Amino acid sequence: MMMSKDDKKTLFLSIILMIALIIIFGAAIIIGKYPISLEALIGIIKGHPELYQVQYSIINKLRIPRTIAALLIGSSLSVSGLIYQEIFRNKLVSPDFLGVSSGASVGAALAIVLGLSNVFISGFAFVTGLSAMILTLVLANIINRQSPTILVLSGIVVSSLMSAIISIIKYAAPSEVILADITFWLMGSFSSIKMNGIYVLLPIVLAGMSILFILRWKINIIGQGMYEAQTQGLNYKRYQIFVICIVTLLTAISVAFAGVIGWIGLVVPHIIRSFVGKNTKHTIPLTILFGGIFAILADVLSRTFTSSEIPISAITGLLGTLIFGTTLILNRRKHHDLT
Repeated sequence: MMMSKDDKKTLFLSIILMIALIIIFGAAIIIGKYPISLEALIGIIKGHPELYQVQYSIINKLRIPRTIAALLIGSSLSVSGLIYQEIFRNKLVSPDFLGVSSGASVGAALAIVLGLSNVFISGFAFVTGLSAMILTLVLANIINRQSPTILVLSGIVVSSLMSAIISIIKYAAPSEVILADITFWLMGSFSSIKMNGIYVLLPIVLAGMSILFILRWKINIIGQGMYEAQTQGLNYKRYQIFVICIVTLLTAISVAFAGVIGWIGLVVPHIIRSFVGKNTKHTIPLTILFGGIFAILADVLSRTFTSSEIPISAITGLLGTLIFGTTLILNRRKHHDLT
């Protein structure tokens, strides 16, 4: 079977991104406030960690877990943003627009005030993030189940409610230290993620992204609207809700482990579409790869150049605004109407 021009272009870009991902992942392991020499890295890879005990400990306990987490979470948020934008045909939609991020923040803030461990913080954040999404869907269903605009507005209402609750929790924080912990968590970080967290995160993310990859043809049809889906024999509402639940699950688990990380889910899809168009057959795999690369780069920048770690959202916000603005300028003829 002959490959189309777009298929060849997607394959070529996928190979380039995979090579870039391997290089950047390796660089993230050795770059940091305590640099790891290539000699030490090669020695550890060859099976001689006893010769480089400090370097081995840094790589094994700190950098590998957080770099894997950055890869998984960056990919999850990016593909979630892409699919939200395609399903609701609004290129300004981001992964947290159903209230997931703000809902997860409520659970995390509550767990921090109660003095619970990182495991419970992630668990609380995950449960409240999904609960916020369910509340959004219920509210939209009560008002007008057929309108995507109502769903977006319901998400704004729920997000505002959750933000108000977070403000109350922060006001009631018993000490300045706890208030600072809540504030830092809300700005996002991969620093607290260990390998036991990866064992939870990895299967959920892989399962969710595999489902989305398999359904990429149907997502393409859903993005064309209800009429087009029905003419092709697709149950529009059933698949729409199912896909929304999958990407919301990916968003919730990402926020639960790393806090609120902005811009990735908005910027990465725009960059990928500028190269291959909006066909999800091509954009989904490329977005997954580039989203992971983007998050790893942000993580390296956040922990390398200052004495204390910069929150991830500050880095993604800086990179995101620059890249997004540049992309819009370079493609201004294509983006005269973002919606």
